[in-house]
Amino acid sequence: MSSIIRRMIALFWTLIAGHKVFQHPFEPPRFLTLETAQYYMAQIVDPLIDRGHFAAITLTRNRLFSQLLDNLNKSAIVGFPHTTLARRLKTAWNGDASQLVVYDDVQLAVNAYDDVQLAVNAFRAYCLENNLLDFSLQVELFCGILWQNNTFQKYFQTQYQHLIYDNAEEDPPYVHDIVKSWTKNLESSLVIMDEGGGLRSFLGADPISASALSTTADIALRFDQNFVSPPPIQAVIEQISSTPFQKLPLSTLSAALLIPQAQPRFFPELLYNVCQEISELVQNGTPAHEIAVLSPFLSDPLVFELSRRLGKAGIPVQTLRPSLALNANPHVQTVLTLASLAYPAWQMPPDLFQTQAALSIAIPRLDPLRSHLLLKQAISDDNRVTTLPLIEDLPEEISVRIPQDVAHRYETLRSWLASSDPDEPLDYFISRLFSDVLSQPGFGFAESQLAGEDTARLIESYQKFKLPLSADPQADASFLGKEYYRSLRQGLLSALYLPDDEIVGEPGVLISPVMTFLMQNRPVRHQFWLNLGSKGWYERLEQPLTHPYVLNRQWQSGKKWTTDNEVELAHFNLQRTLSGLLLRCSGQVHLCSSTYSEGGTEERGLLLTWAQNLFRSALREDQNG
Repeated sequence: MSSIIRRMIALFWTLIAGHKVFQHPFEPPRFLTLETAQYYMAQIVDPLIDRGHFAAITLTRNRLFSQLLDNLNKSAIVGFPHTTLARRLKTAWNGDASQLVVYDDVQLAVNAYDDVQLAVNAFRAYCLENNLLDFSLQVELFCGILWQNNTFQKYFQTQYQHLIYDNAEEDPPYVHDIVKSWTKNLESSLVIMDEGGGLRSFLGADPISASALSTTADIALRFDQNFVSPPPIQAVIEQISSTPFQKLPLSTLSAALLIPQAQPRFFPELLYNVCQEISELVQNGTPAHEIAVLSPFLSDPLVFELSRRLGKAGIPVQTLRPSLALNANPHVQTVLTLASLAYPAWQMPPDLFQTQAALSIAIPRLDPLRSHLLLKQAISDDNRVTTLPLIEDLPEEISVRIPQDVAHRYETLRSWLASSDPDEPLDYFISRLFSDVLSQPGFGFAESQLAGEDTARLIESYQKFKLPLSADPQADASFLGKEYYRSLRQGLLSALYLPDDEIVGEPGVLISPVMTFLMQNRPVRHQFWLNLGSKGWYERLEQPLTHPYVLNRQWQSGKKWTTDNEVELAHFNLQRTLSGLLLRCSGQVHLCSSTYSEGGTEERGLLLTWAQNLFRSALREDQNG
């Protein structure tokens, strides 16, 4: 729906301009991505922070910006004025009154705006002044102006006669409102929803609103047969959904859920055992792509260690981490570090270790030790590298330690960077750097499809970033490149999102976060559940400036969000998550836990407690029987 909205707004912009919502209505719209919206939000919020607002919040700035934008988005997709955001958040607050400083602005007690409201109001005013359309404003314009217009309706209804709408449960309520109105004038329509879905609730998914569409249907069909899970797995699913939980025979439980004979003490030992079990499964004929390793969150060390161990065993690995920041990618880090050396006008030179890592990836045989010795000759007092030194200027005791072919490639890269045009657009620079140097034989990106894909994503991310900014008079190539580089260093995600079916690596063992795997809707034969004691299996994300369940159409305005609500939500999320995973398992689930978690602590979350109680109950029944 968001794609339809953007196309229709662009097509009917003159109609919207007639309502004089914007200060410059007859200038073209500038559509914002999540990242460019964060960039402009920073222009509003940074001065507020400098004046003492948000002082009680310990968030990184990019998370602060994203939560403010999320509030705006919730107001649009649910359908309430964004000017009431703070009141809704405050009336639901049931904790320490001092926390209300998060929402309140008590500056001189003159304006009773709260910090959140002040920021979102100022951001919306800035957008209306500069023809900037973030997601929330696009939805409001479409629902409030276009969808209500007879001229637009005549055009829109003649474009489509039939509608097939899938995964309705993952959409916010404004989509259901539009579909409900839309289907009245269609020749036919089919709406499909998964009763166990609604996993994107933190993004506004409203399965209750989606289910209401069935009341307007001529025919409603319900399918409840599962063609994936074997009988033992289905018995566990029934056990999860029953109240009180029904007891299962030990034989049924053991056929569905596997636990190790002895629990390892430390997490690295657990990973070793997991890799051993996967190797045995593959040796016994299970295809690698029929195995998934799942955890609430995936850290870099976890992915690295699993990939390394399975790779040594000759087992291919796939990783799916759509939330991974663009600047966390080593290929991207390498390109951006080299770019910061080629654009001295940015005045953001990389530090010694950042440059050392980039050179080691760009020139594989230039190991970190040699690159460190080489760069030590050219660093500034603050440990920054402003230029790459000439090989011939190095002391003899260092130059002799660098092989001649490595020195030649280093000099090729150094001279290419030195001769680059400081006024060249960043995407042109990256493309030439890749084709002229990094992809050539002997360099780090040569014959690497993954490096090429990562570079292409970086170029597309920059192009999406610069599109709305380029309308500003001062936005020359140097300004755009500098702002993009600075924004990435602050932690903004890439403006490019991979399609759901795009996974890094050849078909093999899938390593994925739990929710990402569920959204793939992909059945596998074996699932390995890691970090069983983690609260990440069921707890909502900590978002002090927003609340997806309070800013929801199903929440009664003015009602307090209590501890009971939090506990009820945790149990509901766990039940929904476990049922979703089991429905996508055609063989067995391997429960993997260690005494000490990945973070070195002893965790006792609901999932671990549930599994322990389930097996203890089955053992007692078996012994009594």
